Amino acid sequence: MQPGIGQVAHFAAISPTANHTLADMQAMIQEEYQEKDEEGRMRASEVPLDYAGEGGNYNFTADEVDRYNLDPKMNNQVLRAYDWRILPISMLMYLFSALDRGNVSNAKSDHMDTDLGFTGNQWNIMLTVFFIPYCLMAYPGTYMSKKFGPERMLPIYMGGWGAMAMINAGVKNFAECLVVRLLLGIFEGCFAASLIMYLACFYTRGELGKRMACWYSTVAVSGAFSGLLSYGLFQVEGTKLHGWQLLFVVEGGLTLIVAIAAWFILPKYPTEAKFLTPEQKVAGVMRLLKDSTTQVNQALTFKAYIEPAKRWQTWIWGFYAVIYGVANSTASVFLTQIIGRWKYSTVKTNLLTVPPYSVAVVVMWIFVISSDRLRERTMHVFAANALVMIGCIVLAVIPIAKISAGYFCTFLIASGSFIPTVLFQSFVQNNTTTENHRAFRAAVCTFGANAGGIVSANIFLSQFAPEYVTPLIVSAAIAALGMFVLVCLRIYMVLDNRRRNREQGVNWTSKDVPTAAVQDGPDSPSWRHFY
Repeated sequence: MQPGIGQVAHFAAISPTANHTLADMQAMIQEEYQEKDEEGRMRASEVPLDYAGEGGNYNFTADEVDRYNLDPKMNNQVLRAYDWRILPISMLMYLFSALDRGNVSNAKSDHMDTDLGFTGNQWNIMLTVFFIPYCLMAYPGTYMSKKFGPERMLPIYMGGWGAMAMINAGVKNFAECLVVRLLLGIFEGCFAASLIMYLACFYTRGELGKRMACWYSTVAVSGAFSGLLSYGLFQVEGTKLHGWQLLFVVEGGLTLIVAIAAWFILPKYPTEAKFLTPEQKVAGVMRLLKDSTTQVNQALTFKAYIEPAKRWQTWIWGFYAVIYGVANSTASVFLTQIIGRWKYSTVKTNLLTVPPYSVAVVVMWIFVISSDRLRERTMHVFAANALVMIGCIVLAVIPIAKISAGYFCTFLIASGSFIPTVLFQSFVQNNTTTENHRAFRAAVCTFGANAGGIVSANIFLSQFAPEYVTPLIVSAAIAALGMFVLVCLRIYMVLDNRRRNREQGVNWTSKDVPTAAVQDGPDSPSWRHFY
């Protein structure tokens, strides 16, 4: 049994400088475990399964959280309800986010730039204009979602970019396309960080990785789906629209349909989920409080929202997000151009993007399952960076004539590119204890990842086509930098956990942390980093 709230102060008071040997300290801790275990069994019934807190507002004291006995069967029922009601629509929403964000790669292969009269680097300028608001809107997006409710703002964001995607089919020149892509970037930029924050309001630290993998796997699926859809639409005859215009109309229209459905499906918080019974609502709150959240449905204040800006870890996480964002954009935006080096037809080039994306989904799930089972994040993300680095280096140095080897490298790049967003974002959420702080850090990391798209948009220039040797080498170097950052971050967390264990005379990992320490976060001596 984990120690409760009453033990935390006692443990914090014990230190190696006190008149206790390590054996004495461990004996005292074990004695308190036994006393607490007996006391807990006597008091467990004091918190009824349908008790909604003082005044029925689901605000529980640390003592009430500690005395609540979370029934495993009830926990599974709540989790299953979330997986059936929240996860599928979240996956669909993110699928169309990725489709409408990355379909320009398919459109370019159908000569969208030529049809609109683009010259020089105007294509890269258009991509950059999209990524600037896509980065900047992560902050106001999460703030508005927290202020007005993610269950309302997420469908609104989606409806906005769906409309812009359809309008993109009607642009006539570079200037019009620039304006539409700017607005598309605004709506898309608000969405991703808000969705991460939203899921963290329902799932515990151990559950979040797999669920994020579910919805983020749709990014890789979107690449395969968009490739197949483009393959079909680009062969349509007897219409006044170009193939790329049909692509925007179809994908934008489907996005609007999903946005309308999401408006009626998404619940606000566990406490307001109509598909949960009163007992399940309490369980939904308690399981979060016992794991990683200080308060569910926490009131928003700007001061609390920006408080994580004072911690250096927030900006290290944000810096690494820029790094993995470069690889992500390389795979999601430029893979079609990379495959275009072999001069296949437009239709075949789009078809060849399907296998790398499909394999990337499988590889990502292998990494996620392994990461959750081992309760480990950093080295899995490190390995993903290594795949990207190797793929970029080999693709840059081998002759274009070696098609099989080069095509295999696109599998490595795609497989490694999508893993960090799932595992690294859940890594950050796993080490953040309040909803407001999670909103801010999700915004920081989303801003960073999106900024990586600006980097990619300005290194994969047309002057380097079709080999793209320089962009690939730069991408490999950035992936190597990411590996270095991850190693440094892991070393810090390992050493800090060891220091805390040494000072308390225990051997805890993140899963052993008592409820009160989870609520206090890193400020508590009993906190342990999840790495």
